[in-house]
Amino acid sequence: MVKYKELVNLGKKEQEEKLKALKLELIKARVAAGKGGKTKLREIKKTIARLKTLHNAQTKKQ
Repeated sequence: MVKYKELVNLGKKEQEEKLKALKLELIKARVAAGKGGKTKLREIKKTIARLKTLHNAQTKKQ
């Protein structure tokens, strides 16, 4: 799981790349969830939410 403080230190481009990678990982985790891996889904969703929250906060500052 990625902490909010770690995400703040990433550049804007790196944040976007991380978000794309997490979305892809979420798709793969959904397939695996059918086999019983639901905790991974929760972690990925929380990290995506953190990234989006950070993005929104940075957008409002500008």
